[in-house]
Amino acid sequence: MSSSTIVVVGAGVIGLTTAIRLIEAGYHVVIIAKDLPGDALTPMYASTAAGAHHLSFAADDDVLQRKVDKRTFDVMWGQIHNPAPGEEAEGAALRKLTQVEFYAEPGEKHIQFFEQLPDFRVLDPTSNANWKVSFTSLTMDTTPYLQALVARFEALGGELVRKSVSSLKEAVEFVSSFIPHLDAVEAVVNCTGLGSIYLEDVKDTTMYPVRGHVVVLDAPWINEGRTRQVGSLAAAESAGSRGGEGGSRTYIIPRKSGQVIIGGTREVNDWSEIPDPATALDIKIRALDLFPELSPKYEAANPVPPKPEDLDSIVLADVVGFRPARRDGLRLSQGEDMALHDARSVKVFHNYGHSGAGWQASWGCAEEVVALVVRKR
Repeated sequence: MSSSTIVVVGAGVIGLTTAIRLIEAGYHVVIIAKDLPGDALTPMYASTAAGAHHLSFAADDDVLQRKVDKRTFDVMWGQIHNPAPGEEAEGAALRKLTQVEFYAEPGEKHIQFFEQLPDFRVLDPTSNANWKVSFTSLTMDTTPYLQALVARFEALGGELVRKSVSSLKEAVEFVSSFIPHLDAVEAVVNCTGLGSIYLEDVKDTTMYPVRGHVVVLDAPWINEGRTRQVGSLAAAESAGSRGGEGGSRTYIIPRKSGQVIIGGTREVNDWSEIPDPATALDIKIRALDLFPELSPKYEAANPVPPKPEDLDSIVLADVVGFRPARRDGLRLSQGEDMALHDARSVKVFHNYGHSGAGWQASWGCAEEVVALVVRKR
């Protein structure tokens, strides 16, 4: 056990899970963050804007991504079935359901990752899919889950401070100067996502947004998740390997609250924060084609297909979020030590660049950070 303090910068799902695991490892932890769960939706705070289901993109040969995705699935599965003390509220924000994956392109098939999930099976092809699989997966009600993480973090003795900082060093020096009852800061963990572009001592110019637009419906009768993949998952696949976030996807994500997220888009380097009505219309059309039962007017015996305007009465919101993508992929590593004004040095660790995989990799990445911190002491 350690009495040292660690500063975590960022309070999305990556920052909060990292902070909890560090406290459980025996550290004092302070989170410094500009945006917090429960704030008004903003595209830069991607954790609340996410559709949020556990649907791995891990390529067959991507050992690290497969590891962190599977570990996160196992943690969340446990939060539903056998929650540890303090995890009950997190489990209450999760939903277990059947997930069906549709692959439109000839020769395109599922990633190997799905084969280790409960109830995996290959389904017969249909008119809208050359390949289909199903398995049991999980979806998340984002704000309740994040708020449950904050409550657990604070119950464990963590401190959360809302503050905008221009650098990791500013965060460390703030904690060192203004929270004097804590022991010396030993390390800082950067969990700022796209904020890593702007931090003066990070300035990661390989980061970029992948804009996502979703429509939130009130459709509690929907009990199955569906995704339809058009195009290859990977721009260039290695021999025998599948995976990545390539192509385009239509997805239906039912939440425990009765909300259903339909989407989506992958608009690279698009910083537009305003939902586009034409995009929303396209999402509705694609979603109804994949899951006509979304329409409150749907009747199985009626040969007339549902219309996008049929959904208007159950639309709750149009939401835009920026996935924090990175040209070099996930950064889960130690950086250069930080020198402070009093000649002390602080170790620096990074956990960002998850693109669309933040929710499904969160707990696994958090535990990888703890392993790095403990190993580098």
